[in-house]
Amino acid sequence: MAVAIAASFVAPALATAAETMSIDQVSVNKPEVAVYFTPPDGAQPESAEARLGGETLTPVSLAPFADSGEGVWLIFAVDCSGSMTAQQMNAIRTAISKFADDMGVADRVTIIAFGKTLEIPVHLSGDADAIKAAAATLIANQNGTLFNDAIVKGLELGADYSAGTPTRRAMLVFSDAEDYNVGGYTRAEVEQRLESSDMAMFAYGFLNASRADLDAFGALARLSGGTIDVVTAANVGDAVAARAVATKAGWIARFTSKTNIVSGNRETLTLTVTDSEGSTLTAETTFTPSRWIPDNTPPTIATAEQSGSSTIRIGFSEPVLGADSAASYRLEDTAGNLLPISAVAYDDASLTVTLTFADIPLSGKITITCPGVTDASMEKNPLSASVSIDFSGATPTPPPVSTPPGEPPASPEPTPTAEPTDPTVFIILAIIVPLIAIAIVFGVIKSNGGLERGEDGKLHFGNTVQQRVQEVIVSTESADAVQYKFVTEKPPEIHLRILDAARNSKDILIPVAGSLFVGRAEGNDLVFDDRRMSRQHFVIEAAPSGFIITNLSETSKGTVVNGVPIGTPRLLNAGDRIEAGDITFFVL
Repeated sequence: MAVAIAASFVAPALATAAETMSIDQVSVNKPEVAVYFTPPDGAQPESAEARLGGETLTPVSLAPFADSGEGVWLIFAVDCSGSMTAQQMNAIRTAISKFADDMGVADRVTIIAFGKTLEIPVHLSGDADAIKAAAATLIANQNGTLFNDAIVKGLELGADYSAGTPTRRAMLVFSDAEDYNVGGYTRAEVEQRLESSDMAMFAYGFLNASRADLDAFGALARLSGGTIDVVTAANVGDAVAARAVATKAGWIARFTSKTNIVSGNRETLTLTVTDSEGSTLTAETTFTPSRWIPDNTPPTIATAEQSGSSTIRIGFSEPVLGADSAASYRLEDTAGNLLPISAVAYDDASLTVTLTFADIPLSGKITITCPGVTDASMEKNPLSASVSIDFSGATPTPPPVSTPPGEPPASPEPTPTAEPTDPTVFIILAIIVPLIAIAIVFGVIKSNGGLERGEDGKLHFGNTVQQRVQEVIVSTESADAVQYKFVTEKPPEIHLRILDAARNSKDILIPVAGSLFVGRAEGNDLVFDDRRMSRQHFVIEAAPSGFIITNLSETSKGTVVNGVPIGTPRLLNAGDRIEAGDITFFVL
């Protein structure tokens, strides 16, 4: 989480560090958003506004953190390599023990000890004695420093938002910054994780380290929105105490978003606070939202009414997707006839859509269903219920008057005798017309396409072309009268990031002409040399509302989406994580 701050004052040129506002942490669990911030000294916030990724959030509450009743969670990551001195280790143990003695009932502590190995002697503990006992085991006697692995482990632990874990949290890393690049994770991977984390890392680098190592240590901390303190054994305790106080200080501004949709991309949150003096303070931070509260409630049709001689207006219970497409609606009259729609106008602000009929329907009941409409959520719950309205439209044409009894019917006009038709015409029509009818029934004709292996030995995607019969004209006037035209359509494309077991990644844009089969068998559209993957593991199919994934694997794990094995077909959303064997796919 990278942070930028700005303040609006009468004389900004004279502003000091005490006159700025900082965003300390942003906790996003869409649609809920909590912003922890520290206002300038003496400022009393009265209102707060926020924008996230271009959306204006709805304010819920604004209060000092001390009044919230929440606790804080500090994750202490301590370098136990042989390059750390006995005085430094003793000072760190004392600082952790001091926090344990002073912490509140809701506070929690985790300790990560890293050197040649990585250990967690205490985790999410609120027991002061247990924390002090774990701190006492921190000894600098290891030959090696799993520095990168320790930071990643702290970020992974800090991503736990299950019940009982404090939302306010921070990671404090103590090291002399030597040998920091030894470990399984590379520096680039650590940087990526720090940028996407909503927990700040604060670095405590000891003065005996080199300038280059301390600069690199501080750069990592700043990526997450944290800072570095260059300390000695004599003052590290004061630095930790100040950080503990700062973590519990400040304010909380809570907001809600319209939906629980997370993009999986880096977004900017802008916080604007107005204090009691009328001063406006602004701070920004960038991070990658990744959590959301599942939405299992489908949308409903809240209102439906006739709005004009050839229009109806439908109101939805919540923000929806697919409402701007005529293909998303099915309108039937009393006889069950489908009523064509010529225009659709969706208003996102009022959650209403106006549908215009191609022809004014007859008066009577009209049944409305919306098979292509889902709610605007990560789950895309479909709107399945239907409603009926009374429509005042065209007057039905009266039936023809029957001939009164006793009156003979009028003699029909004589029909001109048709000229004999060449039998060859009928033979040609008998052959061609059924073939065109078959093309119409089956609808879609796919050309050969898919994966091809190039000269470089890599798999390349061929141009998959989808063709369908657009128009058929049949006439009996000549043997050449059966005509047809084709229209070529570009199939929809799905953007995937593929990550293998060795963490090698590749972004690809794949056309999905109907279906995309994935597995280790050669006949699939995407083939992986992965023994843990089934021969046909899953299939992705194109649908009007998006892409649908279906599990085809019979293994116990099957296909996993966002950590949950899928038992039935489900819609894919941007940001979804798909696991199959040792391969991970991200929907971009």
